[in-house]
Amino acid sequence: MADVFISYASEDRERAAQLASTLGEFGWSVWWDRKIIPGQAFDHVIEHELESARSVIVLWSQRSIESEWVRNEAAVAMERGVLVPAMIERLKLPLEFRRKQTADLVDWEGDSSHSGFQALCEGVNTLIGGAPLQQAMPYPVQRKRRSPRWALAAIVALVVAVGMGVYLISPSRTITPPPASQDNNSEINSPSEDTKPVSAVTGLADLVIGTYSGDVIADSKGSSRSDIDVTITKLDRYTVRVTSDYHRFGTVDVTLTRIGNKIFNAEGDSPFIVDLDRNPPALTFNPHNELAYGGTKQK
Repeated sequence: MADVFISYASEDRERAAQLASTLGEFGWSVWWDRKIIPGQAFDHVIEHELESARSVIVLWSQRSIESEWVRNEAAVAMERGVLVPAMIERLKLPLEFRRKQTADLVDWEGDSSHSGFQALCEGVNTLIGGAPLQQAMPYPVQRKRRSPRWALAAIVALVVAVGMGVYLISPSRTITPPPASQDNNSEINSPSEDTKPVSAVTGLADLVIGTYSGDVIADSKGSSRSDIDVTITKLDRYTVRVTSDYHRFGTVDVTLTRIGNKIFNAEGDSPFIVDLDRNPPALTFNPHNELAYGGTKQK
């Protein structure tokens, strides 16, 4: 049973992919038809997911209001009382759906602080009974400007924003800076042992190394993929190497820093975060801002 089912016209697939990725970073399970496994009966799978989803987002556009599939899915969701409509184009909605408050995502490009996106999340959150959402904070590190077609950087920025929110409200927070020098044979420029917390003395790398199993939520050059393993190995106390059994990841070296119980990358174009508050720890990774991955650490 998914937290969110996304209904959309096939021509709006890219917008659906962007929304699915971003919602997934809030920790919600999201289902859309790209997750149908080869060999499964298309209509049976959709019917099952539609009937069991805790909320149903319908993306209204000129194509979707003309789609019998989308209108039928919206009708089922409204009958179940789980419909959360969103408009991605300026248009007049079908008569039977005009009475429902509709989130405005017409100019949304992946920004988690967008008012329409926040309204959509509040609608989902109300239905699934979660804790109230806090306004996402902007990621403080400036990134290269990316195409709004995918805006994958915004996916990880959202996770970082959530982490920053936890950090700001935490009564006891510790920031561990990365070493100023990457010389593995010298730690002259790293924080002094008597000022670092115990975990930092052990080394940030030791907190994140291991194998993580999860899914590629979105890929700028391909489709989503399930059951992808990512391996993090230690290079030194503040540096790890990330590899995967999926060739699109390549090999990425990450310099680590820490905010509260979240381990981030300190530099580079591959957003990385390990959330130690999760059990097991959860990894979000975006190698070279080209694909979005989420997984959990294996024992």
